[in-house]
Amino acid sequence: MTTTAKILVVLNLLFAVLFLGFSVATINGRLGLQKSIASLEKEKKDAADKVAVEKASADKVTTEKEGLSRDLSLKNKTYEDTKKQLENTIDNLTTEAAGYRKQVDLTAQRIKQVTDEATQRKEEIDQARKQNQDLVSKNVTAQNELSTARDEIQDLKNQIERLNGKLQASEDTHRKVLNYLNSIKVTVPPLAEIGEIAESTPPPQVEGVVKEIRDGGKYMTISLGENDGLRSRHTLRLFRTNPAKYIGDVEVIYTTPNTAVVRPAETLLAPPKIGDRVGVSSMLNRG
Repeated sequence: MTTTAKILVVLNLLFAVLFLGFSVATINGRLGLQKSIASLEKEKKDAADKVAVEKASADKVTTEKEGLSRDLSLKNKTYEDTKKQLENTIDNLTTEAAGYRKQVDLTAQRIKQVTDEATQRKEEIDQARKQNQDLVSKNVTAQNELSTARDEIQDLKNQIERLNGKLQASEDTHRKVLNYLNSIKVTVPPLAEIGEIAESTPPPQVEGVVKEIRDGGKYMTISLGENDGLRSRHTLRLFRTNPAKYIGDVEVIYTTPNTAVVRPAETLLAPPKIGDRVGVSSMLNRG
């Protein structure tokens, strides 16, 4: 067999193999195509089903859209009505707010007025409280003075009781003396003459000072008494040394061993003061 024949045989074999391969590929392609067609048919059916479902959904959506459109129309109408009502309400509220603002301004003015009045009342209360404190202090002082005066009154009452005792004893002695004088036939002068004799007794040549003033100068307590020879109804001169000034005459109305109570015998030229001097002459011991 020649080489050409061999080449032809090989080529025939190759062509046969290629034909077989092409036939197999064609068969496989047809089978695959049929499968693809079946698959496409199935997909087409599924798509048709989906389209039907989507169409039903679209119809439903269209129906819902129409319902929503109607609802939207109703909502729009309701909105417009509500808007008008709100606008009317806003106008009313604006008018009321203006009225309230006016009332607030008036109230603010009233509050300011009341605050000013309260401040003034507080100042008056503080002033009244201060005056009350002063009055309380004065009341305490007055109570202390009253207590002191009560003690002095009690001392004076005790002195009066002692003087009453002395007076009673003096009256008893006087009665005994009168009885004795009558028994021995001695004539006793009238009491008026005895008083004139007592009045004629001059006050002692001594000088004292005013220790206390009572009832605005109606009565004065001086530093002279019975031990200094002072007796009731004696008249003394009241004078001042710095500056030197004669004030007036005073009369002794009550005596104790070391003090006496005097009263103006005439209208004084000046109100008396504690420390003023008393004596039989305004020239005694001056300075």
